[in-house]
Amino acid sequence: MRGRGLGAAHLALAAVLLGTAPAQAEGGTSPYVFAEGARRVAGEVSSTDAHTLAAGRAYRSQIGPNETLYYAVDLDASSYAYASAVAVPKPGAKVDAQDSLTVTLRDRRDNQCGTDDQRFGSAAYPRPLAAQAVRAVKPDGGVCQEAGPYFVVVERKTEGTSAQELWQLELRLLTEPAVEGKGGPTEAPSPSPTDTPAGLPGGEPVERPGGTGFNDAVALADGSFKARLAPGESAFYRVPVDWGQRLYVEPVLGSATSEQSVAYVPDALKAALYNPAYGPVEDRSLVFSGSPKSMASQPLQPVAYENRYASAPAVKGARFAGWYYVQLTLSPEMAEVFRGDDFGVTLRVGVQGEPTDGPRYAGDAGPFQVGEKERDAAEAGRSDAEVGRAETMAVVAASGIGTGTVLLAGLGVWFLVARRAAGARRQGAGGGTSPPGQGW
Repeated sequence: MRGRGLGAAHLALAAVLLGTAPAQAEGGTSPYVFAEGARRVAGEVSSTDAHTLAAGRAYRSQIGPNETLYYAVDLDASSYAYASAVAVPKPGAKVDAQDSLTVTLRDRRDNQCGTDDQRFGSAAYPRPLAAQAVRAVKPDGGVCQEAGPYFVVVERKTEGTSAQELWQLELRLLTEPAVEGKGGPTEAPSPSPTDTPAGLPGGEPVERPGGTGFNDAVALADGSFKARLAPGESAFYRVPVDWGQRLYVEPVLGSATSEQSVAYVPDALKAALYNPAYGPVEDRSLVFSGSPKSMASQPLQPVAYENRYASAPAVKGARFAGWYYVQLTLSPEMAEVFRGDDFGVTLRVGVQGEPTDGPRYAGDAGPFQVGEKERDAAEAGRSDAEVGRAETMAVVAASGIGTGTVLLAGLGVWFLVARRAAGARRQGAGGGTSPPGQGW
């Protein structure tokens, strides 16, 4: 009986996993795929009523125009803490350049531990917008260093001319363990050369459509990749970058034709780069007039722990190993100026340098590391959800194939016996056999 029960459980789990669909945004108003199993939590206007977010979990919430919402978190005294929020406006909604999302971490004495403000800027069209607040660990002490309760404050600013619908939110708290010994380097590194690297991948690009958000972002290794984006659409990719390595990404918007005498779209393609804690690193955009156009970019500073002490955001963001995310968004205006329902985009990716030893964390590095699993996923072009389902199915197959086979055999015998018994009952009742097309 125990063997049959385990077999049934394994088969049921397999069926659930195979049938699992990504979690769409509320009401199907957005194509953004939220984290599977993300718990829904309401933000509160009062810190007294704030619900607590656990580290390492994804949450779903929502925020109205010009709202300020509170969420609670518990932090220790030794870990860096990263509170992130991804706002997802409704596709096609009107937004203003000054519409913004702000995330702030505050302690119970209302000291500001870290804050980040992200705006749509000149590329004023709706797309997922991510912001992150950081509680740093300071060797010399100071505010926000105690263990205990803190608050994540999420604020949305919306101009009166913008759409007033709710924005969906995805929330996370990630913690980075303390470093053993003296706590690691405490000074910013010397700047590295920022010249465009020689030997950037060329050749015929491989077809690789992107994901809709961080959770189904498609993995990339070194190479040249292509996809087609509809006006207003966003595509997400992720690249594993280890300690000591530097990432170079070059998006190219392919040629397009227009019936207009002067074809011109400012901010035609917007590219944003995020680090493994979903913190913004840098963003760029390009002006498009119909000819192929690459986005000017520079390689990141080599990933190093001490980058967190730099002043430049693009250096400070490259503070740990792990998955770095690339978000591409095509302007809705492309549909008004150029012909076509979608447009070709090429993404050339280069990860340079050999991996080096990172800091010796006092605990599990979690998402702040790169191993064989990450490299294999990048070579195969798999999202995080696909990797997770494949790993679980491998466990199910390894542990349940024997009991599952026994269960299936038992079910076959049960159906045969039940069919014969039903036939015997019909014969005994004088009903004869079933007419064609009825019964088994």
